[in-house]
Amino acid sequence: MNWRKPCYCLRRMGTRRLVLVALVGVLAALAAGLLTARPWQTQLPDCQIVVRPGESIQAAIDDAQRGTVICLAQGVWTENLVVDKPLTLLGQGEGRTVINPLRRLRAIVLVEGEGADPVEVKLEGLTMEGFGGGTGVTVVHSGAVEIRDCTISGRITGIEVADSATLFLEGSAVYDSRQSAIVLSDSARASISHSSISGNRGRGIWAYGSAEAEFDGCDISENSGHGLLLQDRARAKLIECSVSENAEHGLWAIGQSVVRVLRSEISGNRRQGIKADDEGTVEVTETRVLSNWNGIEAADVAQVTLTGAKVSQNRWDGIRATDSVRATVSGSIFCANRRGVALLDDANAEIEECFIEMNAVYGIFSWSGGNVTGGANSFSGNGVDLGGNLPGTLRLPLREPAEAAITWPDERYTSLQEVVDALLPGGTLLLRPGIHEAGLTIGKKLTIEAAEGEVTLTGKTGALPVLSLVGGADLHLSGAVVSGGSVGVLVCADARVVLGECTISQNVQGINLSSSSSAEIVDCSIEGNETEGVLIGAAARAAITGCVISNHGQCGIMVADSARVSIVDTVVTRSGRDGAVLLRGSCQVALEGNTIVDNGGYGVAIYWHPCFVGTGRFFRGHISGRNNILQGNVAGDVCPPELDFLSTAEGGELDLRQQPFL
Repeated sequence: MNWRKPCYCLRRMGTRRLVLVALVGVLAALAAGLLTARPWQTQLPDCQIVVRPGESIQAAIDDAQRGTVICLAQGVWTENLVVDKPLTLLGQGEGRTVINPLRRLRAIVLVEGEGADPVEVKLEGLTMEGFGGGTGVTVVHSGAVEIRDCTISGRITGIEVADSATLFLEGSAVYDSRQSAIVLSDSARASISHSSISGNRGRGIWAYGSAEAEFDGCDISENSGHGLLLQDRARAKLIECSVSENAEHGLWAIGQSVVRVLRSEISGNRRQGIKADDEGTVEVTETRVLSNWNGIEAADVAQVTLTGAKVSQNRWDGIRATDSVRATVSGSIFCANRRGVALLDDANAEIEECFIEMNAVYGIFSWSGGNVTGGANSFSGNGVDLGGNLPGTLRLPLREPAEAAITWPDERYTSLQEVVDALLPGGTLLLRPGIHEAGLTIGKKLTIEAAEGEVTLTGKTGALPVLSLVGGADLHLSGAVVSGGSVGVLVCADARVVLGECTISQNVQGINLSSSSSAEIVDCSIEGNETEGVLIGAAARAAITGCVISNHGQCGIMVADSARVSIVDTVVTRSGRDGAVLLRGSCQVALEGNTIVDNGGYGVAIYWHPCFVGTGRFFRGHISGRNNILQGNVAGDVCPPELDFLSTAEGGELDLRQQPFL
């Protein structure tokens, strides 16, 4: 007898029964939607508790042991959940497992942690939505929440993380939040990857206190406030992210906050792409910053570092630094902005090995008293390469200097800038008769002479200077007409210019001297400029001799700040409402043998009350002179009357350098 056969049959029957039971379980789970394939999962979930529509999620949480996986079927729940133990809530994916708040002013999910050990909670495949004043998810104390493949929308705040709590957010979307999508405060920590923080009615992310966050592969876009706002000592790092089309700044670092941006794109934000104020720090590496108002704007004592970035097509400045900002820029591209880099107030910058091209007005512009260093920067196609208080050594020449003299036009060169660059220091450029487009940056010793016949140097547009002299320039220009620019001759830094028998006409300003520059202007005609004929400010020095300065819209000569000027044997006539010679600040001016007649304002005036209503008495300078002819000036020949000595043979002086402020 075969005793094994009955045992074999029994074993087969038992196996069939087990298979049948397992099949029934699988079918039931499929019916509940618990084993539906999820693209974010590599294996089916191990559901220890199953909650179906009509059953309470909170009751399941209360009954669960630590570490339990609670699977939620497809359906809609209206609850506010409080989780104070480690567990997982696993839904069926976007729009399938939906949790709305029962109490609209409370969080849909509140994760609380107490003590040193964090309460680790996982939320996966859930949709949390609903209007009201609460949050989607709030994590406090030592709580730690991992949110994967969830959507959170419609709340005042999407996710709030406070105290020492931790957030891990991956593959999720937070949108339509009324104030902020994500708020991080105190010493909260967040790691956010491959998620969308977009379409919120306020800020995208707000981090303050000493909160820290890292974003990897995220889209922070189309928010009605700032994309990311950092305050206090908050810190953030963005890697391969897009921050775009936000209604305010893309990124804003204030207080002592720090933001680091790597291999990302900051684009199309209505205000600044990146803004840094107070003591904020911004580090941008291998990132594109484009099509914002200013690409990067920094103020106060903020610090900005750019390495290998591309800053392009911003509506105003690529970088705008004001106050006492420190900017360090290397290996970056500034292209097709209005100004590539703009430095104001006392901003400092180091700019090295950059490509600065096709910016509409200036490649680099500085109206700052701060220190600007660097070199080996390549320029091409800018309105004007350099302007303001800058060293000429910032710029690589278009041609290596090799020629002692060049006559222009010359078929070897495509532009006057190439010619200027090709001349050795101390070289001579001879201009043939005709109209020559200039927009030149000059940063070395150079002589430009006009051949017989009319020679005109013009600006590229009326928004650009015709000649821009920067640090190291020493220009002798004779016999030319300079016209058609925002400034005929702009002289800054320690540049020096000698103008002889030139005509400076039909510019917005005729001549502008600033910084510690100096000028000798001899036998020139300065006429028909829109605002001032000659403006001399900062610590500049000028001697104006034998010139005719006429027909200016506002003022013939304005001297301001601590500038020192002598005006001798010069005619100043038919100036506009501010008069012939206007003195401001603490300047020192000597006038001798001039003819100052028929001007629309005063002949010679101090910019103070009562000469100019509402100005106060803030002039602290020195005026001397004699033998000047002053007559026919509409507002009066001099103001104040103490300047009457200017028209006498013996002359005199008015010294207000020690005058107290009134």
